[in-house]
Amino acid sequence: MSDHGGLPTRFAELRVQPGDAFSVETITPPKRYPVRLIGYSEGDSLLVSTPRIQGKTFLLPEGQLLRVRMMADNIACGFETRVLHNCRTPFLYAHLAYPKSIKSVAVRQASRVALKLPAIVAEFEPGALPGQWPKKGLIIDMSSGGARLHSKEPVAAVGSELRLRFRVMIDTVERDEQVRAIVRNITEVGQGPEDAGYQYGLQFMDVGEEDRIRISGYVYEQILHHGKGR
Repeated sequence: MSDHGGLPTRFAELRVQPGDAFSVETITPPKRYPVRLIGYSEGDSLLVSTPRIQGKTFLLPEGQLLRVRMMADNIACGFETRVLHNCRTPFLYAHLAYPKSIKSVAVRQASRVALKLPAIVAEFEPGALPGQWPKKGLIIDMSSGGARLHSKEPVAAVGSELRLRFRVMIDTVERDEQVRAIVRNITEVGQGPEDAGYQYGLQFMDVGEEDRIRISGYVYEQILHHGKGR
């Protein structure tokens, strides 16, 4: 381990295993793709699966610069690399340049990042809940598995299934996200007209792998860049 508070500064110090999922992001143009680690040779290269989008596998151009965001135990880390070589046999995979160093920060398993993110809330099944829909709210913190939503008006009861829509900024690119969520708890907060309202603890449900990696990447990116995790 390094002298940086016991945090790893080299890839070999991370407790990563073959099959671990993480995201790679092209810098120009900025797009994020989920991949899996196949293995690595220290100082030489990382072997990763090729990206798969909507069931289709494709190769990133050799020489393509990439940003990587990943979790290893309770460590969120990031580094830059590039595509060294694409292999087509016995299956499609890629060699990425072995990172000279990594940036890492310790987070809790369910680490949350503080936000002020506008959101639109709708019924997951139209007509299943009373009241007028959609409703507006503000996501005040988020983890890879859920979020806390603030609303000045009541939204839904515990156990209600909702569709949560929000927009995140990842490396200067705005991305629309839509997830299924269930209300786990409700807290009435504030006394004055400015801060009074309700906070809803939401758990994300049935999140696809691509969406999960993208949301986790956003959360850990905020922690790495701004230190907002808690």
